[in-house]
This record gives sequence, structure tokens and C-alpha cells, in this order.
Amino acid sequence: MNRVKIIGRRFFVIFCIIMASVCALSSCTIFRDVSDGTPATAPAGATADATDTVSIPQSSVNTETQSSEAVPADPYEGVSVTFAAAGDNLIHPNIYMEAESRAEYGEGYNFKPMYSEIADIIASADLAFINQETLMAGDGFEVSGYPSFNSPQKLGLDLVELGFDIINIANNHMLDKSAAGLDATIDFWNTQPVTLLGGYKNAADSAKIRTIEIDGITIAFLSYAHHTNGITLPSSSELDIPYVEDARIERELAEAEKIADFTIVSVHWGEENTAVQDDEQTRLAHLMAENGADVILGHHSHTLLPLEWIERDDGTKTLCAYSLGNLVSAMMYPENMVGGLLSFTVKSDGAGGLCVDDISFTPTVFYYGMNHFGTHIYRLENYTADIASGHGTQMYGYTTTYEKAVTYLKRAIPAEYLPDYIK
Repeated sequence: MNRVKIIGRRFFVIFCIIMASVCALSSCTIFRDVSDGTPATAPAGATADATDTVSIPQSSVNTETQSSEAVPADPYEGVSVTFAAAGDNLIHPNIYMEAESRAEYGEGYNFKPMYSEIADIIASADLAFINQETLMAGDGFEVSGYPSFNSPQKLGLDLVELGFDIINIANNHMLDKSAAGLDATIDFWNTQPVTLLGGYKNAADSAKIRTIEIDGITIAFLSYAHHTNGITLPSSSELDIPYVEDARIERELAEAEKIADFTIVSVHWGEENTAVQDDEQTRLAHLMAENGADVILGHHSHTLLPLEWIERDDGTKTLCAYSLGNLVSAMMYPENMVGGLLSFTVKSDGAGGLCVDDISFTPTVFYYGMNHFGTHIYRLENYTADIASGHGTQMYGYTTTYEKAVTYLKRAIPAEYLPDYIK
């Protein structure tokens, strides 16, 4: 064979081999655009099982187009828990007497009509809290009012039916019927589908911090009372009352931090019939905030006290209501008639934590007539001059007007959280 042809034919074969190799190298993987990190797709008609995955060696990826650090997921993304909190539910004799007159045969008492104007707020909240100022000791204990309160247990059943599911009993009246009355009240509430705060059967019961798991988060609840009107438990009693003590507050908040994502503290403190918190309340609020309290719900003054943010040393904030005022009460001063429901939402702060948002305050006026009856919680927007003209506080020389209620509200609640009709 001609040598030139042989050489030419060899070059042709070599050329074909080289070209085939190039084609093979360029078509042995499934193409994908690695610049946007999207997964490869198999050719039409191809099949694959769970282990048939396509991986691209790191060396073949354009590192200039790949993120150098993965963005961590928000652990609280999508969390939204609505909360409604009411102040003092203080049941005087005219209140339970009228509830008895409203009851149908065999019912005993009917308190629900009194709460009708706020029932929708209570029922619609994921969690609803109330400070129950009076005992509910049940059989063997006389129903009574000031100064030694004990309310019908039917009140508790009606509160549960309305939708309250967190009941606080840490207050100055919790020993009004001695240790036995408190013990019986705890037993009653422990039969109900609620989270009870502030009264405990013994030290072991008290050590179990109350928590609620909801929407993927755990919320812890703590409760404290400054005093019990000078009455103390006998040394033989195993009951535990969570008095306001710095060491206890710090210890329990530290425990709450370990087991919960969010912590709400209820505290009975300060002086009655005041307009602002005192220095000790301010000190305690900052102590609670710095030790992990995310929301503080205050009681006892029977008046509205300031709602404010407390900034912690790390820049985060605690919402503090020094007093939510009275929800129900037959006290004598106009300030005692004005209270409301504090509503907010616990949600993601977008930075890996939880925060308080969507804050609002629904103002209320508690009404009783010149004969002490006609007891009712009015939303302030429904509290007309005609209704005000018959308010029973006039028996003590005081008028409870819409204008006075607005004054008390603006003194305590920032305008941004009040309804538009007040702003």
C-alpha cells in the first residue's frame, strides 16, 4: 500500500479517535446550570430510583457563583399566637346576688351575661388570661364579699365557658378563707381545663413551672404576690404561695429560660388606688425583664397603671403592664370602674427569636346601677352619657363619665395601642 495513503489513513483514524474522545468527555454528564444551584433533570424517558442521584464534584462548580455560607432557617417562622389578658375579677356581693337572680332553674348562678360585650375577644384569642381576685372554695365555705371574699364556683365554670384558659390566683385575698379555703380553691381549678397560676399544693407542685405548648412554641407562666393581707399559712400546711422575692424570681425565670421559648409573668404588687407605679414596682419590673420575662402583667391597684416597654441591657424589650385595672368590681371610685383587655401576638422577630407585636387595648367600664344591680362590662365605645348618668358610684359622691374614662386611659396606655375613636 502506498506509504502516503497509509500515513494519511493513520492520521484520519487518530483524528477520529481524538474527536470521539472529545465528544465523550463533553456528553457523559447530565447538563445543569450550576450557577443557580438548581438540581439536574434526567433526559426524557430516563428512570431513576431513590439512590440514583446526580452529584457534581466541587472542583467542577464555579465557586464565584455559589453562596459561601448557607442562611440558617428561622426556627420560629410562621409562629403566631394571639393572647388576651384581663385584670382584676373582683366579685362583690351585689355581683353574685345578681348572677343568682339571672340563673335558670337549677343553675344556681349565671355570670355570663355580665361579660357579653367582651366575650368575642376572649373566645377568639389563642390564649386568654384573667386575674381571679377572689377564692372559689365551694361546699363548706360561705359565699361572701369584702373583706373576706369567696365566690361561687359557678363563676369559674362560666369563665371557662367564655374561653379563659389561664387563671391567676396569686393575690392579697388568697388566704381570705384560711389555708383550707385556698386548698379547696386549688382543687376546684385543678378539675377545670385551665392552667392555674399562683397557688400550689406543695413545694413539688410549685417547682413544676407551668407551660403551654402552642403553634410549635413553649410559653412559660410565672406568678407572684406581694402579700396576703397579713394572713399567713400555718406551719403545718404544705401549700405554697409564690411571694415576691428576688431570689425566687431569678431562680424561676432561669428555669423558665431552659424549658420555654417565651415567658409571661403575672405579679400582684404596689398600692391600691394609685395612678402610677412606685419605685419598687419599677425595680422589680426591670429585675424580671433582665432575667428573661418577655411580658409582665400587673395587678392590685384596681386602676389602670402605665403600659410601657422595658429595654434590656442586650437591646431586647419586655412589655410591662403595671396594672390592667379592674375588669369587674363594685368599688366606689370612677378609676376603679375603668379597665380593659390587653391583646397582642407572639411571633417571630425575623432574627431567630420571638417578639410581641400587634398590641391593642380594648377599654372597658364596669357598671352597676343606683340600686347596685344592672352589673355589666361595657366596652367604652358603648358607654353612653345616658348609661353614665345612672352609674352607682354616684351613691358615694362620684360620677363615672366617658370623659373621665378617656382621661384615665390616656394617662396609662400609649395612644398607638388605643382604639381609633379615642385617638
